[in-house]
Amino acid sequence: MKEYLDLKMDFMFKQLFGHPSRKRITIAFLNAILHRSGRDRIVDVRYENTELAKETEDGKTSRLDVLVFTDRGERINVEIQVVHQHDLPERVLYYWARLFSASLSSGQAYSELPPTIMVTILNYPLFPHETDRFHTVFHLREDEEHFLWSAHIEFHAIDLSQFMVQWKKYRREMKKSAEVPWLMMLSVVDI
Repeated sequence: MKEYLDLKMDFMFKQLFGHPSRKRITIAFLNAILHRSGRDRIVDVRYENTELAKETEDGKTSRLDVLVFTDRGERINVEIQVVHQHDLPERVLYYWARLFSASLSSGQAYSELPPTIMVTILNYPLFPHETDRFHTVFHLREDEEHFLWSAHIEFHAIDLSQFMVQWKKYRREMKKSAEVPWLMMLSVVDI
């Protein structure tokens, strides 16, 4: 039996995707996960500090897994979470709000705020009663006509447990996409 490193563990995930020496791996991963191709591709990233300092003395300090700023002017945070967190939607929203609001300096116009994208990779279903899809994407839209409030907010939730269920059951019928090999690599210890 072969032993594999579990890339879902925070330390391993950060070593693979959160280190400047592996920038090309991170760029390829983000392009696959965000379904970017052609002119829409990310071609460069700059790594940012992953610690969100307290805003007030009794505030909360947070550590992010991977945080990059792209050549397209986007800030992307990628989190891996294997232990079920019942408050994860609120946690992701909190991280997004902290990153988005920290993007603006005194005197800058609000139009200079960068699009902020959150990618959360889980090993459990986040919305088990709503969907059986393994990759869901969220935007803030008007309730009836569904137009965007702003293109600056985007959340991705990727459920590796559901991905494996679908892979085992439908692998021959699954849509060929660039994200599948990456999700397989992250899931290899669960096969």
